[in-house]
Formats: sequence, structure tokens, C-alpha cells
Amino acid sequence: MPCTSYHIELALYLEETAITATSRKPTLLVSYLETYFNNLQWWLSEWRIAINVSMSIAIVFVRAGRRFIEPRPVTLFGEPIQLVDTTRYPGVTLVTGLITSPHIDQVRKRTAQWMGTLCPLLNRKSYLSVRKGVLL
Repeated sequence: MPCTSYHIELALYLEETAITATSRKPTLLVSYLETYFNNLQWWLSEWRIAINVSMSIAIVFVRAGRRFIEPRPVTLFGEPIQLVDTTRYPGVTLVTGLITSPHIDQVRKRTAQWMGTLCPLLNRKSYLSVRKGVLL
């Protein structure tokens, strides 16, 4: 992979790759990303690696209460990368304003589903022993 600069970092997890850029100004943010993407395009071409740009997304995090002017779209291989407000990155729901309520709601919903599945095994009328119920 191309070397990162002071403003660009990579986060790799299985087949997921997150490229993060930091800047106080949206125009600089886009220019940092474009510079890195130019190097990335060259590297991908050299190693003959194909990626699906339509599956790529971009999300911009802004401090709460700050005005934000949406930057122009960043392109990779001539295709613009879609800008979204919410995304999931391995197990965590990320929102533009960095609020945690969507992630907590999702975890709460999944927990309720699991409890609904386990309830017949853990209720008072179950034939499962208490020891096995605790283990479960």
C-alpha cells in the first residue's frame, strides 16, 4: 500500500479498509484524500488489483454544534465516492455527528432478539438445569 502522510491514516480489518484524513478545513481534507487516492490508483494498477468503487463510501465527522460546508466529492478511478451520514465499520455504527444513540439502539435490538430466542430455555418452566442455564 502507498505510504501515508501526516494527515492520512489506514485502518485495516479483514477485507475492510478505512482511509482517514484529518483537517480543520474541508477543502484541505479533499486535497489530502485526492493526493493519497492518486498514489493508491497507481499502486492498485501496478499490482493489478481491482476494487469496486461503487461499494466505497465517504463519511465526514464534524464536532457537534459546528457549521459544516459539504466538500466536493472525491473520485477514485474517475468515479465519485458516495458521501453518507451513517455507516457501519466492523460492528460499530458511525454517524456524522459522532453520536452513539444509533449504535446503542442497534445493540439493544440485537440483545432483545437473542433474549427472545433464549427465553424459552431460561424461564421457570424449562427443563434445563440452572447450572446449564447460567452457562448458556
